[in-house]
Amino acid sequence: MPNTVGGISVATNQLANQALLNLNRNQGQLGKLVNQLSSGLRVNTAADDPSGLAIAVNLQNQATGFDTANLNVQDATNAANVADGALSTVTTILQRVRSLAIEAANTITSPTDRSALQDEVTSLIQEINQISSNTNFNGQALLDGSHAGFQPATSAAAVVTANTQIGAFNAVLQTSALVTSVSISATNSAIVDGTIQVQVAQLNATQQGLVISFFTSSTGKYSQLATPITLNNAQTTFSFQIDGVTVNYNSLAATVDVGTTSFVKVTQYVSVNSNPNGPAFQFQGGADEGATIQVGLVSVSSSSLRVSNVNVATTQLVGGVPSTAGAVLGAQDVIGQIDQAITQVNGARAALGAVISRLQNAENNNNVASVNLTASASDITDLNVGQATADYNKLQILVQIGTTVLAQSNTNAQTVLGLFR
Repeated sequence: MPNTVGGISVATNQLANQALLNLNRNQGQLGKLVNQLSSGLRVNTAADDPSGLAIAVNLQNQATGFDTANLNVQDATNAANVADGALSTVTTILQRVRSLAIEAANTITSPTDRSALQDEVTSLIQEINQISSNTNFNGQALLDGSHAGFQPATSAAAVVTANTQIGAFNAVLQTSALVTSVSISATNSAIVDGTIQVQVAQLNATQQGLVISFFTSSTGKYSQLATPITLNNAQTTFSFQIDGVTVNYNSLAATVDVGTTSFVKVTQYVSVNSNPNGPAFQFQGGADEGATIQVGLVSVSSSSLRVSNVNVATTQLVGGVPSTAGAVLGAQDVIGQIDQAITQVNGARAALGAVISRLQNAENNNNVASVNLTASASDITDLNVGQATADYNKLQILVQIGTTVLAQSNTNAQTVLGLFR
């Protein structure tokens, strides 16, 4: 484009054309700035920055995904907190049942008092079932086992209490009292919940022996071995079978005090539960495919906790005469059952607490990611208002000047008329 115009031309007003060209350019840029300033965005259409727009949209999609995932995480956290509160109540109830069982494990307690204690126990167990079946979040049951997911098998086990010394049983349990080791040799399916009482008795003037009693938790059945097991200094091992459970003992090689008693709480085998019809809760905890968090909530019904048949008021007939022996051993068994149930609930609460902690970390991570992604998208799409304002003022001046110049350029052709004077 020439910067000067040679000669005088009436047919073509080159000065006006050049002024109009620059005026159109400045007006176009001014219009774009008006759009940017009014929207606050540097990129309003794909034409403004094609590659930048594509990158910014992807970044914004991810940021929006993290924000939406946080809503899921918050729902999951709230549901977990509801479940944890219910589990806390169940623990309190179990502790009360345990106190009642301790009170009932006393031969001086009358049958009437024992029956009153059992009435409260029954009511408390019913409340546990109520909590298990009715605890829900947004209509979704939480503690009835319908969303337990995969639950591994639980091995048969036993806990021995001997002369106030308690140990955890695995394959062989070492103690320093009446029993030095215990093992259970029975198929897992044959082992039942119950409590074995091993008591030292003076069988005759020179012979001591062991009186073996067994209380079956599920049936409330109390039984004794018909013949006590005799002890002598040379004997170190013995075994017996009671209610489908074969128990092998290693005893002390010397005689022990009459009245010394050991209790063995037997816990039955529980098979694996894959729960195909009750999968664990699943939450989309992140912005991308597969960023899920699973939460399995086990049932805390009395049957799942294996306390549905607890009975602190059992009265057995020994020789046709009511005896409190079975009731006391039954109450002892209840103590062991409740301890197992509390351990089970505590495990569920610990797992739930770990999930809540994980959800909180996921929420923090989502927030950080969302902020950083939003900032990255902002760097691409947002307008530098200060620079745009300066450019706007500049272009306004140029448009005003261009308009004036164009008006003057349109009058230049009239100078040709002066040549005819």
